[in-house]
Amino acid sequence: MMMLFKTYVRSITEYCCALWSPRLQCEIIMIKSIQRSFTAKIAGYKHLSYWERLKQLDLYSLQRRRERYMIILVWKIYYCEIPNSVNITFQHSQRRGVTCLRPLGGSKYKSTNTMRFHSFPSVASALYNVVPHDIKSIPTLPKFKAALDRFLHTVPDTPPTPGYTGANGNSILEWAVSKT
Repeated sequence: MMMLFKTYVRSITEYCCALWSPRLQCEIIMIKSIQRSFTAKIAGYKHLSYWERLKQLDLYSLQRRRERYMIILVWKIYYCEIPNSVNITFQHSQRRGVTCLRPLGGSKYKSTNTMRFHSFPSVASALYNVVPHDIKSIPTLPKFKAALDRFLHTVPDTPPTPGYTGANGNSILEWAVSKT
């Protein structure tokens, strides 16, 4: 059943997700409800909450998968595996290693600044900056993904779910802020 979900359903919900990634809670809940509904129909998992099903099935929430994919794309841009067509600027520091400069507002129009703040280069840069220095410095993609997954398993994955109270909106960025 999970193979069918991963092949036919999740592939559609994640197609070009770095570009259209929803940012409003109502949009995230609507997309997530597809996975929530599907996992509830798996024999032996119906009695579990959505958060428990994710853990038992060793799945990330769709929101966490989108953020993971954005981090991997920035890593690929830094290591020149794909072109930097979104003009992400990297900087190096002794303490934090490689980080991205997050493009912020600069327009007199609030709507333009809001769109820029929620654009792929801005959000992906912020997500990449949350990843520990020792993980970002891994030069091979398979090892980077494995280390990134180990790091992400330390970050709670409790997506917003009707009927359940989460600590925040579940973004890696929000969890990073709550740790400090």
